[in-house]
Amino acid sequence: MLNRIAFYLFMVAITGLTGLTEVVAQTSKIGFVDLERIRQSYKGFKDAQGQFQKSVKDSQDKVRMMEEELTGLKQRYEARKMMLTDTKRQEDERLIIQKEQELMQYIQVQQQELAQREMALTRPLTEKILGVVETIATAENYTYVLDASTLIYIDPVRASDLTGKILEELEKEVK
Repeated sequence: MLNRIAFYLFMVAITGLTGLTEVVAQTSKIGFVDLERIRQSYKGFKDAQGQFQKSVKDSQDKVRMMEEELTGLKQRYEARKMMLTDTKRQEDERLIIQKEQELMQYIQVQQQELAQREMALTRPLTEKILGVVETIATAENYTYVLDASTLIYIDPVRASDLTGKILEELEKEVK
């Protein structure tokens, strides 16, 4: 008898929760945004990407020059090492090791600087995009706005793609 009452109370609770979930789902308005499409389409991101690629190219050019200098030092050393004194040979070897270390250090510093540069270029744009998303979501009473890249499935009848609206708003600021 006690088990039946517990089972009955459990079923009532589950039924009530299911009904509550349906009410919440019916009153929730869900939208999604394709942030990758925005990054590819938005002129601000294209400009930032161009600036970043210029920085990358400048860094790569400098690395290439340093590598060529190091290769030249090694080739000259190999060609002359039999004619060098022990002291001069050790001096040249130390110079080569020093240049290799300088190159490796330069590469590490450049990787860090490029990561910071990319963040400095994209952070304001990302914040602007999120601000536009928030403005549209608030104005149109969206409960949730999700990034399309994290979605496995979305019901197109119950969720709205806000990507176009967001791109329109962002492009207004560019003009």
